[in-house]
Amino acid sequence: MEVISISQISDPNKQQPFTGLSLEFLQNALRKDDAGIIETLVTKIVGSYSLTVPYVISGCVVTDSNKDVTAGKIFYGGKFYETTSVNGTTNVARFILTKTQDTTADPITFSNGSTGSVHDIYKYVPTDTASGGDFIATDLVYLASTSSVIAQQITLASQLTSSSTYVDMTGLTYTTPNDGLTRKYKLTLKSDSDLDGTGGFGSSIAQAFYRIYNDTDSTELDESQTSTVIFVNSSTQDVGAVVTANCTTIVSLAPNKVIKCQFKLSAGTSVTATKAKFFIEEIK
Repeated sequence: MEVISISQISDPNKQQPFTGLSLEFLQNALRKDDAGIIETLVTKIVGSYSLTVPYVISGCVVTDSNKDVTAGKIFYGGKFYETTSVNGTTNVARFILTKTQDTTADPITFSNGSTGSVHDIYKYVPTDTASGGDFIATDLVYLASTSSVIAQQITLASQLTSSSTYVDMTGLTYTTPNDGLTRKYKLTLKSDSDLDGTGGFGSSIAQAFYRIYNDTDSTELDESQTSTVIFVNSSTQDVGAVVTANCTTIVSLAPNKVIKCQFKLSAGTSVTATKAKFFIEEIK
């Protein structure tokens, strides 16, 4: 703890001066107090602390491949800063420390009659530039939302398709939160498959595929195949069988990604997805 002692003041016989160095001492003491509190919180939430990491206290939502950033508040290099916003840029946002003045308090007049501005405001400005700055948007580590855990289940009672190309399973869609956080997820799709084979004496193969799909980035995350031999007793019969599909993946996903469950028929006459469930779990 750092304080300015006032025990030696015995006004009017002994007055204590308040110098520029005294003001600097007080400002540094306040910064150290803030730093100690925030460092403790950062370590508790993230597990470690570094002077070179920009920790987001609020705001700073990143979109458009880390090029657009909303205004917010960060803790960096042991100090607290506000940040401004940037939108419609072409480069990944680079944060540049920028000084402005408090136009209400400045300028002031000194004892010798000269004027100057002393009320400095330092903010980090995310800037559309290819180089420079102290850190970039991808360096941000978020504190405010990391304590919440995502756990969600979406269900689908029944859906039929005879399409040989993937179709969306109705309602089994999840969009990652648009809050600037990249999270690690466990995604699971389970579904019974009522498979119908072709008619005719003997047997035939009925087959379907299911997948978890990142629609935003056109990326297949996991695929599951279901198949069965359909036995028919005569040329007029067309019987079916029920088998289970199971897709599971662990993946890191950035904000605002649309994740879909899809299925298709690859052999037979049709497939009906029944009792389908899509599980979304955040992994800490």
